[in-house]
Amino acid sequence: MHATICDLITDLTQNSIEAGATEIHLKVEETKTNLNVVIADNGKGMSAEILGKAKDPFYSDGQKHKHRRVGLGLPFLFQTAEMTGGTATIESEEGVGTTVAFSFDRANVDLPMFGNFATAAVTLMAYGFDGNLIIERSVNGKSYSASKNELAEVLGDLSNTESLTLLKQFIQTNEKEILNPNI
Repeated sequence: MHATICDLITDLTQNSIEAGATEIHLKVEETKTNLNVVIADNGKGMSAEILGKAKDPFYSDGQKHKHRRVGLGLPFLFQTAEMTGGTATIESEEGVGTTVAFSFDRANVDLPMFGNFATAAVTLMAYGFDGNLIIERSVNGKSYSASKNELAEVLGDLSNTESLTLLKQFIQTNEKEILNPNI
């Protein structure tokens, strides 16, 4: 199992990147009662047969990790949903893309800690892929959005230290504003 929900979000979003997506939309919404996440991509997608096997931790197509015969991201998601009374779905069409969605009850005692979303967002934005990642984040009605392509236009190469520092400050500032009820 992942240590935090942000670890799970990072793992599932990296699946989209590794599936060759050029456009990934990550929506993370926290309400007073629920945590809702949707990760949608235009990657290679999965056939109905592969989609049926995707929840099995002992299945891997062997393509992404040549020496590993397990795939744990989706199985961990479904396990977390089951143990917390949440929901999780995956829809995929070969050649079109994949959408993973889940919703968890924030009050459930078995729900892992949320984690540091700023760190997760910076990690994903700086991940070496040519596509665009759009993040929409909201907490109790306060929200912000960020586009990797737009941030790269403003900040420059997101792999250099100066740009990463500015990216981290941008995300942390937005997180502080939506998490603080007095702002």
